[in-house]
Order: sequence, then C-alpha cells, then structure tokens
Amino acid sequence: MCTSFLHQAIYASTLSAVPAFVQAVIVVAITLVFAMLFYNWLYKRTRRNESAYLRMSNSRLALILQSCGISVWVYDVEKRKYCKLTFDGEIESEYISLDFSRFFDLDDFEQLRMAIFDIRDRKKESQVMFVHTPEREGEKQQLIEIKLSVLTTDKNGKPSAILGMQRPVTDERKKQFREQSNIIQYQSVFNSSLIDMTFYDEEGMLADINSQACLNFHVESGKQLIDGGCSIHDTVGFNVDLNMKEPVQCTCIIDLDQLADEGRRGKGVRLGGKIYYEVIIYPLRYDTGEPLGLFMEGRNITEMVDSFHRQQETMRQLEKATNDLKTSIDNMNMALKVAECRLTNYYPDKHELAIITDLNKPQHILSQVRMLDTIDTEDRLNARRLLTQMDRKLPKSIDARLKTVFEDHSGSKMYLTFNSVPMYDSHGAITHYSGLCRNDTKLINTELELKTETQKAQEAELLKNVFLLNMSYEIRTPLSSVLGFAKMFESEHNPEDEAVFVDEIKKNSNKLLRLVNDVLYISRIDAKMIEVKHQPVDFASLFDGFCHMGWSNNLKTELKTIVENPYEHLEIVIDQEITGRIIEELTRNAVKFTHTGTVRAKYEYRSGELNITVEDTGMGIKNEDLPHLFDRFSHNRETEFGNTGLHMAIIKGLIELLDGKIDIISAPDKGTTVWVTIPCELINMDLKKDLQI
Repeated sequence: MCTSFLHQAIYASTLSAVPAFVQAVIVVAITLVFAMLFYNWLYKRTRRNESAYLRMSNSRLALILQSCGISVWVYDVEKRKYCKLTFDGEIESEYISLDFSRFFDLDDFEQLRMAIFDIRDRKKESQVMFVHTPEREGEKQQLIEIKLSVLTTDKNGKPSAILGMQRPVTDERKKQFREQSNIIQYQSVFNSSLIDMTFYDEEGMLADINSQACLNFHVESGKQLIDGGCSIHDTVGFNVDLNMKEPVQCTCIIDLDQLADEGRRGKGVRLGGKIYYEVIIYPLRYDTGEPLGLFMEGRNITEMVDSFHRQQETMRQLEKATNDLKTSIDNMNMALKVAECRLTNYYPDKHELAIITDLNKPQHILSQVRMLDTIDTEDRLNARRLLTQMDRKLPKSIDARLKTVFEDHSGSKMYLTFNSVPMYDSHGAITHYSGLCRNDTKLINTELELKTETQKAQEAELLKNVFLLNMSYEIRTPLSSVLGFAKMFESEHNPEDEAVFVDEIKKNSNKLLRLVNDVLYISRIDAKMIEVKHQPVDFASLFDGFCHMGWSNNLKTELKTIVENPYEHLEIVIDQEITGRIIEELTRNAVKFTHTGTVRAKYEYRSGELNITVEDTGMGIKNEDLPHLFDRFSHNRETEFGNTGLHMAIIKGLIELLDGKIDIISAPDKGTTVWVTIPCELINMDLKKDLQI
C-alpha cells in the first residue's frame, strides 16, 4: 500500500507538474481513440449484418431468376462486349458481337443491336422485345423475351452499361401474348377501319359501333345510338336470322326517310334519303356453340352505284359516239380511196413522215433517208429543200408535186402532190405539218402529153420561123456568090480564071453549109430541143482532152498553149457533151484569133459551180464590138475569119441551157479572157499532191 500510495503520490506530483492545457489535450486524444475503436467495431458489425442480408437477398433473387428461367447479361458500351453473369452476379464469360450473335437468330439479333443502340443514344430508356434462338438440327427454336434497361451511367449521364434480362416464353405466355395482341389488333382495326363495323348481341341489338360507321350515318355519338336501342333489322332494312350459321353478304337499298316515318331509324341518325348499303354479317358463337352475337361489316356504296349508273349512261353515249365516229372514218376512208389521197404528218423533231392510208390501220413511218429514196433523182433536190424548210419549222404551208421512183399499173412514174400546213401547240410552237398526199399521176401524164404535143407543135413552128428568119439574113450572100461564079463559066472568060471561079464556089459553098448547120443548131437551142443529161463524170480526166480538141486544128508554131488542171480527181454531176463542146469552141476561138503568145485554159470548183477560164494574148476585141458580141449575124471579127456570125450566140445558148453564165473582158491587141460558170453537184474532190497544203 505504501508503494501504491507512493506511486499515486509520484503520479499526482507529476500531473501537478504538467500544464493544464496539455492535460486537456491528452484527455481529448484518449477519448477520440476510444470513440474510433468503438465506431470501427460498430461498422464491422453492421457490414457483417448487411453482407449476410445481401447474400440472403442475392440467394433469394438467384433462386427467383433460376426458377423463372431468367438469365442476365450486360452490354459494356465502352468495350463493346457482352458479359454473361451468373446467378451470384459474377461475370461468367465475355463475348464480342459476332460470338454473342450465335445465341440468336441473325435477323432478330440485328434488331436487338438496334434496340441497344437506341438505349445507348438515350432515344429510349428501356425496351421489351421478342427474339428467336437460331435454328439448329435436333433443337427446337425458342422464343425469348428480352428486357433492356440502363444499368450504370458515366459522369456525363450517358449509359455505360446496359442490362439485359431474358427468359424463354412459355406456351402460356405465348397464349397470353397472342390474346393481348389479338385484342389490340381487334381494337385497332375496329376503331381505325375505313369501313363501317358494328357488333350486335344475341338479341340483335347494337352493342358496339366504330367511328367510321358513326361518320357515315351522321351520328354524333355511338353511345347515343346504342342507348337508343337500334336493332340490326332497322340497320339493314330487313329481318335478319339471328341464328344464322354461315356469313351472309348482300346489298340492300335502305330508305332512311321511310324508316324515320315508321319510327325504326336509330336515334341520333341524321342521314336521310335512299342509300345503297353493302354488308357482310358474321355469326359469332361461344365455344359451347351458343350464339354470342352478330358482327357486321358495311359500307355505303350509294356514290359507287350512282357512279356506275353514270358510267353506264356515259358508255351508251360513248358507244353511240364511237359508232358515229366509225361511220365518219369509213366515209373518210372511202373518200381517200376514191380520190387516191393519203393523210400525212411530218414531225420535224423526229425527221419522220407518217402516212395514213386507212384510219383504221396503223400509220406507216418513213425516215428522211427513206423518203428521199422514194423520190426520183430530178426532184430530189426540191424534196430536200422542202424537208429542210419543215425541219427549220418555218411557218409556211407546203405545196409541192414530186416525181417518185414508183410506177403505176401502166409503167409510168408516179407523181405525188403534197399539201401540208403547220400545226401549233398551246405555246404557239410548230409541232408538226399535217396535210394530204394525192396521186396525180394520171393528171400529170395527161398534162405532160398535152404539153409535149403542144411543145412539138410550137417547136416545129418556131424552128421553121427561126430557120427562115436566119436564112433570110445570111444565106443569100454565099448563094449569090456560088450562082455568080457558076454563071461566069457560061460567059466569055479566060480559062486561067476557072481555077479562081472553082475556089470561090467551094469557099462560098462551105460557108453556106456551115451557115445552114449553125442555123439548124441554134434553132434547136431556141426550140429547146437539145436534151440536157446530167451524170457523174471525172472532169479532171476530161478537161485536157476538151482543150486539145479545140485548138489542135488551128494551132500555130509561134503559139504556146497551157492547160492548168489542179485536181487529181474532180467527180461532179454535169452534162459532159454540152460542157465539152463549150470548152472546145472557146479554145478554138482563142487560138484562131491569137497568132503569137499564149493561150491558157484552166478551171476550178467553187461552192457548187464549175468555173472555166480561157485566156489569150491575141488581137482582142474593140470596146464598141463587145456589147454586140453575142448578137446573131453581127458583122464583127467572126466574119473576118470565115465564121457565120452565129458562133458566139451558139456558145451562149449552150451555157444558158446549163443554167450557167458567161463573161468576157478584152482589149485590142492585149488579148481576151472568157469566164464561164456552170452549176454542178460535187461528189468527190482530190487535189494534186503538189497543191495540197
């Protein structure tokens, strides 16, 4: 005790030696330590209790999930993996999308993925869907119900994990699902159908009506009609067998005004008048076979019936109009046949000609190439011009008569006369040319025969007059010379002069012969008895020969002749005989009046014309003689060289016969240049190599 007391005394003396605030701190620290130890003991005890409760709850939840056949999996949004959990909440296995899809039908899994993405993107908070297991041999395909919801979110509130709970759908569940689906579908169809739907109980009284029926019968409220006691007999207007066993379909005529007078029209029905109503009545029965009621589908077909009646009336009118049109078409066909006419339509945009021979038959379509092939060569240029005019859509009527390559029964070429006018659309633009094509072969042949006979008579008369007129001017002179020198043989004369008499007689006889020939030829030109024959020729191979034939007889040794032929080939359509004679006469004239120097002949094709030039360095022509150069029997330089005075007139007549032109420039003692232009059609042209650029 002494020792204990001593210790207490020492402790008391020690405490008395420590300051008071230090003592307070020590006491507080000791108190906090004891409090923390107590709180730690209490926390561990609470955790043990909670863990035990959680284990018990998890066991219960696992037991419930296992008994219900529910399995749980989680979709990790960040890892894009599916984690399958055990009933204890542990991760059993992880799957990527490809591996996880093997547990489901591929199409259903794609829908499952889309549903997961909708929840991930916060488009939906949760979703319930039904999927199937894959079809495997020996295994029955199952229907699985899956419920998706958000399990966890990140700091931004976005889903980080999506929970999926799935269970197989049992037969009972399938039955409930089908029943619910049927009820929903029935309500949806019944309320949203576009046809009238009504339900009547076993006594035939209205029990339900959809909105479409209320709308069609002008009923404000279906309940008002039901409460008013509307029967099926009043609805269809006749007695219905309530015990029917098979569906009945019929169309009835309901007079709503008459039903209203009889007090049988349903209360609230504001529709009146007579209507046509088509109905199908289905009997409904319980499983025991007892009547449940009648289900009726109906629709108001009044407008359809009226439309049908109007259509029937329209059909009768259309049939009458068709018969009238057929009669008109037959009359038009007969008129076209008698007049040998055809209807034509030319379409510039398509470049096609439609020919209608019979209004009851399809039209014949001809392209431009085919059209031109049917036209004779002499009228082809005119046909091409008319087609070009229509292709340009010129607002002009087309009136043309064309010769075709076809022959009629007599072997004559057929002539067709076209008369067409432009047709316009609503905007004033030309769409096509419509008209008639008439066979005028008989008329043309008659006109041609008459013209030919008239022309022959006129030509004969003209030839006689021209011949006599020309003869009266020039024939007397050489004839008088011949007769004069012939009479000198009868008078006294010197025998040595007989040679002179003979030479003069020969010279004047030849002159008289040339005069007669020229008169006859120019008379043929005047009477247009010389036929122009256009045909393809290689002019480049003929030009040199024409020139040499012209100047070969009068060529002088002091004279140089030059032919300029720039083409290797020049194939053109022209009259070879007349063109050759023109060149021969021009070159013959050039060398006849040129004693020294050069005579140059050349030609060139330019823009559809053949340009021929003959130049000489001869004696030339006086200015006062140029205007009378082509006058007949003019006393110019021709007579000085033994010509008849018709030479240049013949050349000009031949050129004009080819629709050409001639021009001459000349000066005394400086030479003469003659230009001749003749229209032609180019086929092919090939310059000589040394002239090609």
